[in-house]
Amino acid sequence: MSSFDVEVLPEAEAEAREAFLWYFERSPFAADAFRVELFDAIDSLSVTALDWPEDDDGSRHYHLKHFPYRVLHEALGAKVTVFAIVRASPSRWARKHAV
Repeated sequence: MSSFDVEVLPEAEAEAREAFLWYFERSPFAADAFRVELFDAIDSLSVTALDWPEDDDGSRHYHLKHFPYRVLHEALGAKVTVFAIVRASPSRWARKHAV
């Protein structure tokens, strides 16, 4: 079993904060549940990073169980980089980050 160091990029942190605040405006309880599930997901990537489906560009998508969000990450060597926290539709992230 591999163990990875996990890094969360500032852009992903900002997206997580935005999602948390969206839930908080509607329900502090839901916001807290989102935060717990998201942190658990990120923490688990140190062991499960390679278990998640890989797309054509090498990014992997961890699907949250109770919220319509994905943790987009990349595993290279002994490091996992979380580069986005997005709604379930990956096209939103692609449009937002198009070059």
